[in-house]
Amino acid sequence: MWLRQANDALRFPVFPSSFEINSKAIVNTSNVLKLGEIAVFGGVGLRTTEISSFFPKNEASYCDYTGFPTPYDCVNKIQKWMNEGLILRYTITETNINMEVIVDSFKYEEKDCTGDVYFTLSLKEYKRIQIPKVNTNNDKISSKLDLPLTKGFEVKNKQKTHRVGKGDSLWSLAKKYYGNGDLWKRIYDANKKLIKNPDIIQDGWVLTIP
Repeated sequence: MWLRQANDALRFPVFPSSFEINSKAIVNTSNVLKLGEIAVFGGVGLRTTEISSFFPKNEASYCDYTGFPTPYDCVNKIQKWMNEGLILRYTITETNINMEVIVDSFKYEEKDCTGDVYFTLSLKEYKRIQIPKVNTNNDKISSKLDLPLTKGFEVKNKQKTHRVGKGDSLWSLAKKYYGNGDLWKRIYDANKKLIKNPDIIQDGWVLTIP
C-alpha cells in the first residue's frame, strides 16, 4: 500500500487488516406532473476509503519491509500533505486500486507505551475537471484544458513524442515527462497500436507522450 506525491512516497510498513473502497451513484429525484417522482442519474460520486493501522517503532515479523521511516516521520509526512492540500497517488499492488486522492482527515495516537503510532487516515478521490479555453480571436470555445484544482501531479496539455532508447520503460518515461512513474498507463493507452506488452518497449520506437 503506497501514497505518492511527485517524487515523495510513503509505503505503509504494516498492511491494515482490511480495506474497502466506498463508491456510489448520484441519483436525483424530481416530481413530474402526472408521472409522479422520477429518478435521474447524475453521475458517479467520489470514491472514499478509510485506512486504520499503525506505524511501528521497531522491525517485526508483521512488517511488510525493513528500513521503514520512524512513526513520527510517517505522521509528519501525511500531516504535511494534508495541510498543503496536495494531490496524492494511492495504490495497492495486486489490486485495481490506483487513483488520485487528497487527505480528508488524519488522526493518530500512542496507546500501549511501545512507541508505535496508531492512526486512521481518510482519503477522498480527486477528479480533474475540464475548463473551456476561449479563443480570443472569435470569442468561441476552441479547446479544453485539463487543470487540477489543487497542487500535485500537474499535467501538461502539450503532446510530445519520444524515441525509445536503451533502458527506457513506460515507468521511466512517465517519471521523465510527468514527474510520476505511476502515470505510465497514459503513455501505454496512447500507443496501444504499437505496444502489445506494457513491460516491453523496443529501441527506436517513436511513442506519443500525451
